[in-house]
Amino acid sequence: MKRGRLALDRRVAALLFSLAAVVLFVTVGVAAAPSLPSPQPDADAARDLVALMRDGEARSWMTTYDFTRTLADGRALGETMREARADDMRVLIAGSSMTFDNGERVYDCTLVDTRAECHASDRAEVIPESEVLRTAVNTHVYGVSRLPNRIVAGEPAHCFLILPTGPGVLPDIGTEKVVCLSDDGIALDERIVRSTGNTDERVAKTVERDVSTEQIRALARSFDPSARPVPR
Repeated sequence: MKRGRLALDRRVAALLFSLAAVVLFVTVGVAAAPSLPSPQPDADAARDLVALMRDGEARSWMTTYDFTRTLADGRALGETMREARADDMRVLIAGSSMTFDNGERVYDCTLVDTRAECHASDRAEVIPESEVLRTAVNTHVYGVSRLPNRIVAGEPAHCFLILPTGPGVLPDIGTEKVVCLSDDGIALDERIVRSTGNTDERVAKTVERDVSTEQIRALARSFDPSARPVPR
């Protein structure tokens, strides 16, 4: 019990430190821009969004996305993105980079001359996105409001708008985030406006549910079939 409590304390401390650091050091340089009316934060919408995100984090699935990065100068770069998770395992592949999380360590991989180079990430323990958002809302860093539902990849999607309530922003949420989730919490459409002015958007093309850990490992191996076995 004591070890579990200590581990939880470290995760919470890491999250709160990250939030505090971002609020102190990352500011949005839009003071000179004309202010537009923003929707009021909706506590019920925030709770519903966090609940949907937790549902998706607890399930196994594999999704293929069309990913587009629109730079601040208007140029657009596109590629295919694939994300999958099962149990405590998660893989995210976009272009020449892959992140592999086996529940104990996070590995960052990059394709160099058609071969993958991987190393254990120096990042602290990965905190679920739902917990990051919940804490950001509870500490009044961000607010959530509802958007009209949509159909994405043939599925009904529940859509939300996430906006900062002050000058600080988190890198994974940015200065504006729109997210549309399936009934079981899978991200079907997600658009993030960064403080740099870049905008990242991914739109689901296919969704497969109830995938196995072996399917996740096979996806990771497909990044570089000639590499050594994926860490267990």
